[in-house]
Amino acid sequence: MTVNCYKCQPTFYTQPLHDILDDNERYGFIIMDGSGCLFGTILGNVKEVHQRLTVQLPKKHSKGGQSAKRFAHLRLEARANYLHKCCELATFHFIEDDRPNVKGLVLAGSADFKVKLSESDRFDKRLANIVLGIFDVAYGSDNGFNQAITLAADCMADVKFV
Repeated sequence: MTVNCYKCQPTFYTQPLHDILDDNERYGFIIMDGSGCLFGTILGNVKEVHQRLTVQLPKKHSKGGQSAKRFAHLRLEARANYLHKCCELATFHFIEDDRPNVKGLVLAGSADFKVKLSESDRFDKRLANIVLGIFDVAYGSDNGFNQAITLAADCMADVKFV
């Protein structure tokens, strides 16, 4: 982009440079693992965390006997409730006026939750249509957010994150 402009004033006219660096494309991120979920966005070179959700999911139970099926059922129910809550929060954060408020959505995490989220029938179809990719990251929360930004850089070719 070439802009020829001659202005005689005591300050530098840098508006064309600001226009180049301004990026109106906002990308959403959902970082999920077994200990919590993070919802964040990137707009230009600004990274913003909207919400952190922590969860205490029961581990696999090693005790046998009559209670084994009950513990397994409680564990599966807790995981399903966590997934349902994440679907609701995704709709809350990334849908405004019946349409997505982000250009694309990146799902990342260290567990299998991110895949189950994308395949869930409770996950909003408007968001499912703009999913750019599903990435495995080694960490959750903020460290996972930073790693997901790095991994998703190819999908977000227009973003100018410094």
